[in-house]
Amino acid sequence: MAGRNFVVVGGTTGIGFAAAQQLAVNGANVALLARDGERARARAEQLTADYGVGAVGIAVDAAATGDGVDRAVDRAAASLGPLRGLAVTAGPMKQQGPFLEHGDESWDWYYQLILMGTVRSCRAVIPHLQRNGGGTIVTTAAYSVRAPKVLIPPYNALKAAVLTLSKILAKTHGRDGIRVNTVCPGLFDTEVNDFIRARRAAEYGVALDDAIYTHLASNPDWNMRVALGRGGRPEEAGELIAFLLGDRAAFMTGAAVNIDGGTDF
Repeated sequence: MAGRNFVVVGGTTGIGFAAAQQLAVNGANVALLARDGERARARAEQLTADYGVGAVGIAVDAAATGDGVDRAVDRAAASLGPLRGLAVTAGPMKQQGPFLEHGDESWDWYYQLILMGTVRSCRAVIPHLQRNGGGTIVTTAAYSVRAPKVLIPPYNALKAAVLTLSKILAKTHGRDGIRVNTVCPGLFDTEVNDFIRARRAAEYGVALDDAIYTHLASNPDWNMRVALGRGGRPEEAGELIAFLLGDRAAFMTGAAVNIDGGTDF
């Protein structure tokens, strides 16, 4: 990967930044695309300082209509050079609740962020990869596409759509030398869970590091019992994404790879 240029959408926190770090460890240059431009630039500077690679942070909202993502990807190519790949890692949860509690606003929010954010990112990058003789794309679905959770129906439905889209892109653009694979994470202990960590640690009488897993394993609506007895660490998913973006996965395309620690259905 040394000297290759990659775009990571949602690359400033959690799994996204962990993927960017793994790319940088292997000598790749990285463009971090995120809504918070200041944080994106700070994280890019961190990658350059830590690993000596080229990195740029670019502010863009992939959930917004228009050509913002196209312009951001073009800027990434102008800053780093010919692009060789893309990872789309954005897609947090917002409103939770059973089906009848999700109105059009909730569905639209998830649709734009999870599905259309992926569509816009892939649509912007693929022409670059075609011109450059091929490349790789990794999208992010979820463990719950095979075991839907009743409290997040829009999230589950749109993550399943990402998986289907990715398989379509793999079949469409294999002839262009473009591979497209999907990672399906289970429970990962990232910054998005920080707001409940201390409260749940006190409630269950467990260490902070165990609080998120204990909470979701004990809650009957989630029932996320994991064979390994913990949540995943961002770097573990980051390593998988970097592997799929690289030549060691040269015969993998159209794959959906679970990384869920052995989570029960």
